[in-house]
Amino acid sequence: MSRILRALTVCSALVIGGCGGSSASSTATVDPNDAAITAAIDSLLNVALDGASRADADRVLEPAAGTGEVTLLIGNVMLSGVDSIRARFRATYSGIERQDQKLYEKRVRVLTPDVAIATVIAEGTYTDKAGWTSEPVDIGTTLVFVKENGQWRIRHGHQSITR
Repeated sequence: MSRILRALTVCSALVIGGCGGSSASSTATVDPNDAAITAAIDSLLNVALDGASRADADRVLEPAAGTGEVTLLIGNVMLSGVDSIRARFRATYSGIERQDQKLYEKRVRVLTPDVAIATVIAEGTYTDKAGWTSEPVDIGTTLVFVKENGQWRIRHGHQSITR
């Protein structure tokens, strides 16, 4: 796998996504900065980042678990379904020792009691199993979270990688 494609796939560990049904009422009044929802989403983001730091595809994808549809867009690549995304991440991580990411800015905006959006700006590198570390890339990520059966899950993700 080329280093550019590997960088794109590895850096996408921030993103695990897709679209799924929600029982949210569009008329419900909600605080766009709801502290409890923001904390739940921050916790899931930390799970994904922990997985990326250890090059563990299964851990990265824990926030996308469940039965809802999942879609991930990275540049001109679109992956659908958590199994397809997991297979791509596992293949990429098989040659990766770790991934390091520095978050510069993170925002969570609650849209309804069952839908929230997280946006993240970060910089990331990866180190392969031979010890080579990539040049840093800038990463812009948008994640759509949907509350399903009482659990927040990532159901759509989009990531742009530059530099």
